[in-house]
Amino acid sequence: MVHAIQIPHDEDRPLYKVEVNDLSGMQAAVGGLIQAIDLGPLHSTFFVNEEGKLEKQSINRRATLMWWLLFPSARHMDVIVGEALMVGHPDEEGNSTDVPEAVTKLLFETKSYKAEFQTYDHPTKFNGNQRRFEDYFEAANYGLGKAESWTAVQRVRVVPAED
Repeated sequence: MVHAIQIPHDEDRPLYKVEVNDLSGMQAAVGGLIQAIDLGPLHSTFFVNEEGKLEKQSINRRATLMWWLLFPSARHMDVIVGEALMVGHPDEEGNSTDVPEAVTKLLFETKSYKAEFQTYDHPTKFNGNQRRFEDYFEAANYGLGKAESWTAVQRVRVVPAED
């Protein structure tokens, strides 16, 4: 059994924790054959419906924002559609693992978030401002918007705001 996070494409539905037992459970969670999308820095993987784009499924804005934060090369080049299931990276045998506890805490237990920016002139340091958000994905949207208009930004991340 793998502990995962379901990210519905419908933003009116909240994220929720789910347990999946096997491949068929993962396929049921995304509504078809699965495709893996690596989320390297989070030690996680998204599973999405492999045929979601062919089926013209709705964009999953929240999953896309998370992916774009981690992989700037994907920004405005590709999107995630349909339901997304987040699990941990595979183990040595290739089996899915539980979504990392740090990710679960970040998405379910954090009270407020902030976007931080790494610039080309300070590649080892992240800086932020006083702007706070109650939702991880709104902080991500804000951060990505700033990165679009501020050409000095190399990377963006969303972290808990320590108030």
